[in-house]
Amino acid sequence: MLKDFDYKNKMLTNNFLKYSKNNYLNIGKYSFLLGVFLLPTAFAISGLFLLFSLFLSFTKIKFSFLKEKINLSIFLVIGLIIFTSLINNLTTIPTILQDLESYYIWLNLFNWIPALLGFIGFQSYVKSKEDRLLLSKCLLSGTVPVIASCLFHLFFDYHGPFEVLDGLIVWFHKPIEITGGVSGLFSNRNYAGFWLSVNLPFAFYFLKENLRCKIKILPILIISFLMMYLIIYTNSKNALLGMISTFIVFLGIKFILISSAIIILILIFTFLPIININISEYLPEVFLRIRGLNFFINTPRIVLFRSAINYILQRPFLGWGSGTFALIFLAKENMWNPPFVFYKFQHTHNLFLEMAFNFGIPISITLTSIALFVFFRALKVLLTNESKDDFYLLDKAWIASGIVVFLVHLSDLPFYDGRVSMFICILFSALRSISLRKNSLKITN
Repeated sequence: MLKDFDYKNKMLTNNFLKYSKNNYLNIGKYSFLLGVFLLPTAFAISGLFLLFSLFLSFTKIKFSFLKEKINLSIFLVIGLIIFTSLINNLTTIPTILQDLESYYIWLNLFNWIPALLGFIGFQSYVKSKEDRLLLSKCLLSGTVPVIASCLFHLFFDYHGPFEVLDGLIVWFHKPIEITGGVSGLFSNRNYAGFWLSVNLPFAFYFLKENLRCKIKILPILIISFLMMYLIIYTNSKNALLGMISTFIVFLGIKFILISSAIIILILIFTFLPIININISEYLPEVFLRIRGLNFFINTPRIVLFRSAINYILQRPFLGWGSGTFALIFLAKENMWNPPFVFYKFQHTHNLFLEMAFNFGIPISITLTSIALFVFFRALKVLLTNESKDDFYLLDKAWIASGIVVFLVHLSDLPFYDGRVSMFICILFSALRSISLRKNSLKITN
């Protein structure tokens, strides 16, 4: 009897502990999804929910995440980032930064370390296909207020900023004359364009999945159209490029044929004297900006990249410290573009160069390699998926969103917006879970 009682007591204890762990993870999951939904509109509140979910995730998984080499590499990178920051603050302080307050570099590390930890911790909430489906619903639902704010910004001459909770939540709504395009609640039109273009693949996914359901298709069709319309009117070249890449991923050869036909029609209307219609008068500004690009002269971006590479080669292993590019670049005249045009850049406008400038080339190569490895492993799983199940299109949406992230960060850096950096770490957590699916299927079989 005593043995039976001990056995039952032990079983009850084990079941209780198991239930408690699962319950913690469920609470963390709901907190995570709520944080994702609020991410673009109420970042301060969203950050609290995401931080709480991240804490519960690490409490649940404990040290099991160290079994994966990628996670170990991320922790090694975090350690190296802290080490280089210590060196840049204590011993090899650049002469140009001698008067800089020591907390400045440490404060700027919050742009990087939370996103790296989020990549590891958020994987607990995106492991299954159903988890990623629910996450994509939250992302798209959270984008609806962004669409509303951009429409309000475009059609009504009423400017912000609009503040709630004593400035805890701010919707900027700067005049379009200042931003140069629709920005809505974001402080910059490029941030707004990035957010819309990186979430457009999920709108396309739900559009394709609900083609036969007339009740669901209409609101999704409206959302998709408005997102594309607003991407154009952000006047962001990178956002337009992201939208085009999404078209290619989802439509493939069809989009290429349609685009070719449109280009031919534009050429015919522009150059045939019989018709004599100037199409450029009817094109949005972003298309005219693309037409005016010249990649072979000293454009501001070329000047910036040259300067960034020059500074990186001066301190290739330790970098200059997080967030110090603007202080160094603006400290003296830019000698790369005679007759000494002075550009007020705040960062390098390229994620690889930014990491190399801040922390050194080895850290930049390591993080870039990890990102590419995760992306291409997920892409490989997608391409070798023989079943083409209901979630195949959803995985394609995650891949398309990842392509947008890579394309945009070649010549811009929206990563410095906290909402964007959190989105990127969540995105790569989902891609990592997709890449692990093939192995998990083999184990199950």
